[in-house]
Amino acid sequence: MSLALPWYRGRAPHRTGGAAPARAEALIPIAQAVYYIFLMLIFIGQQPFSSRNQEQLVAMAANNDGSDPFKQAFFIGFAMLLTLLELVRRYRPQYRFTYWPLLLMLGWFLISCAWGIDPFVSFKRVMQQVIVIYITFLSLALLGPERIYRTLVAALVTSLLICWISLPITPNAVHPPTESDKALIGAWRGFFFHKNIAGAVMALTFVVTAHAYFTSKKWYYALFSVMAFIFVVGTKSKTSLALCFAILAVSSVYRLLSQSVAKRAVLLLLVGLGMLLFLALYIAFQPLIERWFADPTAFTGRVSIWRVAIDYLADHPWLGAGFGGFWQVGDLSPSHQYLNQQFQLLTAHSHNGYLEILVTTGPVGLVLLLLSFVALPAYWFLTGTTKQNATLMASAFAIWSFVLYQNLLETSFFDKDRQVWVIFLSSIAIAHASFKAVERPRWHRQRARTLPTGVPA
Repeated sequence: MSLALPWYRGRAPHRTGGAAPARAEALIPIAQAVYYIFLMLIFIGQQPFSSRNQEQLVAMAANNDGSDPFKQAFFIGFAMLLTLLELVRRYRPQYRFTYWPLLLMLGWFLISCAWGIDPFVSFKRVMQQVIVIYITFLSLALLGPERIYRTLVAALVTSLLICWISLPITPNAVHPPTESDKALIGAWRGFFFHKNIAGAVMALTFVVTAHAYFTSKKWYYALFSVMAFIFVVGTKSKTSLALCFAILAVSSVYRLLSQSVAKRAVLLLLVGLGMLLFLALYIAFQPLIERWFADPTAFTGRVSIWRVAIDYLADHPWLGAGFGGFWQVGDLSPSHQYLNQQFQLLTAHSHNGYLEILVTTGPVGLVLLLLSFVALPAYWFLTGTTKQNATLMASAFAIWSFVLYQNLLETSFFDKDRQVWVIFLSSIAIAHASFKAVERPRWHRQRARTLPTGVPA
């Protein structure tokens, strides 16, 4: 696979040959259409608008171990199609893959399968992640960050419109009265499986379309942003609703600071401190927050779920349970030995993305996660923003910030083929490619001067 366009310290050398031939450029819209269809199929899923109760939703998560023939054909088919486009490509690639910590993390995940309770299930879940990441970054090599961004915006807006149109057409666009979790009843979900998924995707649509409006001043982006926010309110998704305006405000300030590295550094530090404060306040005031936002008799508290994972880590502090090998791995799931409430038999993840990686892949996995998805992107956002790429980087920064915060209360890192995870991967790809394209001062090594014989130093 050729993923070229090297990163130069300083001005890239002049390329001869002019623009790509028209015949070669004709491949670009084909690749863009393929990536758009991939995103839409990920967003819509296999059974849109299906009526499911909570137990069926969790059972579907439990069976999502990579054994579904349709999903296998889906992912392998798109990977092969994009690979074919890469092989016949005759224009210069838009990106060279140099995101090595991500590959190192995937390698560790594969190693962790060896001590999982069901190594084959863990292996299939890792390979699903490998293919999703391969599709994302190969699409980036074919399209470049600008087209990946436009394709992502188009898919988000399409999903928004379908969700709104579905509300008066089908009752399954709203969680039905038959839900076992009574807090879900009446919450909007559109074609998504669950209102929390709908809330997160629509919150990201709200922020991304708002930034598109800031750049283009086109009225319909403002309309899409308002529609997305109203839909978030309808989902009753507490985490997404709380983050909407906060992330929009932070990313808007970041956008205004595109020429100041020092001020962006302060902003990034505040984002990090805000994550710690957000989590601390949630733990300290959890009963009050639950009374505000939901029926406390129906709300399944996250702190009790976190305790399951923490108790396991107390007994297995170094290696974890193997990638994807803690929850919903059958009757032998390691989590079953540490449950403290009956409802946790139906729990599919740790409701904290960082804790989920720690309990499944150990401290090594968590360190690699923080390096790959927190430290490195923070550096890209700190040093890689210019007036020319401000829209791309501000939108990617908004998605990145949202997902970092969301994973304090939900799990979306490496969450199979879920929508928020794929959107996050797209934002990481956009940020890395935009960062690499920025010209930087060339580093020169100064040679020591040789003094003439007899001249004192």
